Amino acid sequence: MIPVISLVGYADSGKTTLMAGLIGILKSKGYKVAAVKHASHGYTMDTAGTDSWHYVEAGADKVMVAGPSSLTMHELYQDIMPLKDMLKRIKDVDIILVEGFKNEPGPKIEIYRHDQSLGRLSLGEDLVAVVSDIELSGDIPCFSMERLGEMADFIITRLGIKNHM
Repeated sequence: MIPVISLVGYADSGKTTLMAGLIGILKSKGYKVAAVKHASHGYTMDTAGTDSWHYVEAGADKVMVAGPSSLTMHELYQDIMPLKDMLKRIKDVDIILVEGFKNEPGPKIEIYRHDQSLGRLSLGEDLVAVVSDIELSGDIPCFSMERLGEMADFIITRLGIKNHM
C-alpha cells in the first residue's frame, strides 16, 4: 500500500502552496509523488470547443487525452467516488499527497493560519502535525511554512516511506 497523507485546512489557508512545496522537496530527494486535489465545488478539465470537450458534451463516460509526455483520463461520475477507491488507481509512486478530503480517514496535516482559519479543525487521531503561522501548544508537531524541509523529513519518517530509485 502506498503511504498517503492529507493536507487539510480552511479555504485560502495555504494548502496548495504547502502541497507544491512538499512535492518539490520530495522530488528533489528522489521520491515519486502523486497528488490528489479535492475540488469541492466541481471542476472541468476541458476548454470549451476542444475535441475532448465535445466528447464529454456528447455524453462520453471516459475521455483519454494522450500527448507526447502526458496522459490524462477524465472519468465522469454521477456520485463522488470515495477517496479510498481513487487511491487504489494510483500506482508506481512512493507517496500520495492529498489536498482536502478532511472527512476521510487517514493521517492529516492541518494548515492553520490565525487570520484565515475559522478555528482549529476537529481531526481526532488522524491529526499528525500542524502547519501554523503562530505558536500552538500541545503534543502534535507544529511547523511553519518556512520549515518545509523538516516537515518533508517528518512525513518520510512518520509514514515509513521507501525510496524506490
